[in-house]
Amino acid sequence: MVQAVNLLQELSNEHRAYETILTDPDVLADYTCEFFGENGPYPIPDETPVYGQSVGQQFARPAAAPATQYQRPEMPIPPQPQQTQGVPADFWNSFGSLAERDPANAWRYLNAAQQNPDVFRQKLLVME
Repeated sequence: MVQAVNLLQELSNEHRAYETILTDPDVLADYTCEFFGENGPYPIPDETPVYGQSVGQQFARPAAAPATQYQRPEMPIPPQPQQTQGVPADFWNSFGSLAERDPANAWRYLNAAQQNPDVFRQKLLVME
């Protein structure tokens, strides 16, 4: 019970500190200057301005060498497989006869057919 009261007191004190820093502009300014000052966790070095240049020129990046235009490498177009009209029908007829003769190795014939996906697109596969 005592720990809960101590925890609530700490939370109340922290809330009051946040409220003070966010509502009093002088406290916020002091905290910000200390935070980003020489002894703070994120010190920012003071940079003396270069007189005779406008503000935009002070922070401008040095001129880079002109970029060369990217040239896409030319690669030959891969050959497209030639498809014949009777390939799916011939495939399923051959598969049917193979499955009747050697059903244990019929999967190998189907595996080889994956190189031509039209064979499977044109066949209605049913599972019972």
